Amino acid sequence: MVQELKRVKKCYGCGVVLQSEDEKEVGYVPSTHLERDDVFLCQRCFKTHHYSADKLAEPIVTLDFMSLIDDIKRKKALVVYVVDVFNFESSFNHEINHALAGLDIILVANKFDLLPKKTNEKKLKEYVANKIKKEALNVKEIILASSTKNYNIVEVMEEIRKHHHKKDVYFIGAVSSGKSSLIKTLLRNYKNETSRFITTSIYPNTPGISINNSLLGLAEKEVVKIIVPRKEIKARTYQLMPKQTILIGGIARLDFVSGPFTSFTFYFAEGVKLSRSQTSKADSTFNNVVALKKTSPISHLVDKTSDLDAFEFTTHEDIKYDVSWNGLGFVSFKGNGRVIRIFAPRGVAISYNESKI
Repeated sequence: MVQELKRVKKCYGCGVVLQSEDEKEVGYVPSTHLERDDVFLCQRCFKTHHYSADKLAEPIVTLDFMSLIDDIKRKKALVVYVVDVFNFESSFNHEINHALAGLDIILVANKFDLLPKKTNEKKLKEYVANKIKKEALNVKEIILASSTKNYNIVEVMEEIRKHHHKKDVYFIGAVSSGKSSLIKTLLRNYKNETSRFITTSIYPNTPGISINNSLLGLAEKEVVKIIVPRKEIKARTYQLMPKQTILIGGIARLDFVSGPFTSFTFYFAEGVKLSRSQTSKADSTFNNVVALKKTSPISHLVDKTSDLDAFEFTTHEDIKYDVSWNGLGFVSFKGNGRVIRIFAPRGVAISYNESKI
C-alpha cells in the first residue's frame, strides 16, 4: 500500500529540514511546535533572530552544504556568492570555491563601505578577478557592494535578473560575509514581505558556512564583537625600524625582523588596540598587558606569547603587500628585502599577497 506523502518543512533561515528528534542536530524544533503551521524557523535560527544566541566554530563544508550544492547543480540554479571584501582571504575560501566549481556565479564583494573612501575600486575589482581566475570559478559578474549603505544593490538585482533565466537563485557566503544582511536589503528594497524570515544577528556567524581557521569561528562572542568593524576603517600607520614590534591587542603581533625603515599601515576595527614595542621586550610586554587586561581584545585563546603560532617570510619584489589574519584584519607595506614575523592564535590562518587596496 502506498502511503500518503508528507510535506517536509524547512527552516526559512538556513534551509535545513526541521526535525524534533535530536536537539543537538541541525533543524531542531520541539515536537509540540513542529506540527504548527506558523513555525518557519529552526530553534537555532529562532534564537539567532531573537536573542543573537549564535553558535561558533562549525565545520567549513558540511554534508548539508554539499547536499545543497547537489540541489543547485541539479536545478542549474544561479549562485550569488557573497564575500566579505574586508576579510576577503577568510570568506573567499578554497573549500567553498571547490564546491562551487562549474556553477554560474555572481560574486558580491560585500562590506565595501568598511574600506577607506580613497580605495581604488578598479584595482580592488582586478584583485578579486585574479583570485577568481586562480580558483577557476565561472563568475558572470563581480560587484563591489554594501548592504548597509545600499551601495550597488540595484546592480546586484539587475545581474540576478539578467542571469537567473527564471531558475532558482541561491545566496551562499561564509561567516561575516554579510549574506543575510544583503538578502534583507534586497527584500526590503523590492518589498518582499518574507524578509522577516531571513536570519541575521549582531554577530557574524549567521546560518551558512562557518570557517574554522578564522577568529570569527574560534574566538568568543565578546571578542568577535570587538574585531568585526561596523563602520569605515581608519587606517593606522607606524614607521618601523628593524627589531620593532606592533602588538595587536592581546591576540596577535607583527615583528619587523630586518630590512630598511618601512611604513606599515594597519586595517583593524577601532576596538583593536595597537601598541609599539622593542622586539627584545615584546614577549614580556605582551604577557604583561594580557595578564593585567590592559589591552583589547583579550581572548581565552591566548594567555601568553607562547600560545601564538609564528610565521616568517621575506619579500622579494618592490611592490605593496597585504598580510592578513583570518577574521581579524590586515596590514599593508611596500618593498623587497623585508623580513616579517607574524604571530596569530593557533588555528588562525595567515596569508600574504599583493595588496588589494
